[in-house]
Amino acid sequence: MEKKLKVVWICHFSNNDVRARLPLSQMKLKNRIKSLLGRKTQNQYFDFAPWITNLIREFENFKDIELHVVAPIKGLKQFTSEFEMRGIFYHFFKVRHTSVPNKFYLGIKTKFLLNRYFVKKFINGIKPDIVNLIGTENPYYSITTLDIKNTPVYVSAQTVYTNPDRKKYSDSCIKLFWDVEMSIHKKEKYFGCHGRMHRDLLLNNNPNAIIFKMFFPMEKPQQVKQVLKIYDFVFFGGIVKKKGIEDLIEALAIVKNEKSNVTLNIVGKCPESYMNFLLNKINELDLSNNIVFTDYFPVHSDMHQHIVQSHFAVLPLKLDVIASSVIEAIFLGLPLVTYKTSGTPYLNKNGESVLLANIGDIEMLAKQMLKLLNSPTLAKQLSKNARSFVEKEFDNTNSAKRLVSNYRAVVEHYNNNTPIPEEQLFNISEFPIY
Repeated sequence: MEKKLKVVWICHFSNNDVRARLPLSQMKLKNRIKSLLGRKTQNQYFDFAPWITNLIREFENFKDIELHVVAPIKGLKQFTSEFEMRGIFYHFFKVRHTSVPNKFYLGIKTKFLLNRYFVKKFINGIKPDIVNLIGTENPYYSITTLDIKNTPVYVSAQTVYTNPDRKKYSDSCIKLFWDVEMSIHKKEKYFGCHGRMHRDLLLNNNPNAIIFKMFFPMEKPQQVKQVLKIYDFVFFGGIVKKKGIEDLIEALAIVKNEKSNVTLNIVGKCPESYMNFLLNKINELDLSNNIVFTDYFPVHSDMHQHIVQSHFAVLPLKLDVIASSVIEAIFLGLPLVTYKTSGTPYLNKNGESVLLANIGDIEMLAKQMLKLLNSPTLAKQLSKNARSFVEKEFDNTNSAKRLVSNYRAVVEHYNNNTPIPEEQLFNISEFPIY
């Protein structure tokens, strides 16, 4: 029997289970007053990063791993909170500020010092065999790995913030985020990627990087109730420019020329200033009667139950490889239109499962949407093909087992210079550039 491996994850996430165990402050006074006045309030606490929760569920079944999850959390009444639940050890620390405007940014050396202190204290107490940083694009916790010495660090790439296309497709590019990620990429040696684009960007930042193949466990929605279909299309996730929401609105205007009553439900959290911009755009395109906004659901499963009120999903994501929302839509049985990234063509590996349009090709996006509206038989077949493919290719247990194998290979390579098995490394032949 292999030695029990002591692993630390540095990440951020939230779910009902951990919130029930944490001493969190009550609703903020301003929200309480709004609530008393009958006005809309933002829920202070909500589920996010469901792939972390899914991964934890898999690791609860691994008896050869001692897992410690180190994570920041907003609203904690005390500086830290630690507990064990179902064999997993949790170490939360209080966090407030997560961003620094570019005009006040003077470098990374003095940033997030309190967060770094807490993480260093946790790690010194745990003495792990390996640390897994999940997500370099969130500097308020990722920066803490820059302080780790004499312990191997495996970096799981959720995305790559230092993507030159970010300045083209995103509505913001924060220098602090860029610099922290670049520093991590240059410092660390071991990385896990689930797409060719991330692999190529990482090697551009660090030509000596050792890159493993990995997949994040995807959110397989719980059984949802059958509901009446109210909307034609749904978009869900963060409502920001890089998710392609502006392109979708413009495509809907084209679709409306043929289908005047077409409907779109946009589900997610949106900054107020950007919402005003989108509402003006919708009004200019005469789509006010065709689009409905639905606020972010604090509990992820509630969102799943809501989005199945739509016939189809449209997710024109620009910077993702294969976004978790794409897989969720497939599991929910929604025929899907998405953009052709470096990862999404992989979904059509064994036959057409999703309809694709080149990034920024709004006319093709509209054409694919019309194809779903005009061909119920095609839509049904796409849904069937996609579900069959993802159930085979994105098995959560297999993804978690592969990650554990990667950990053990890293520890052996780091400590004993043992060669890493070729089958664990990222193979570009499996992910050609499309």
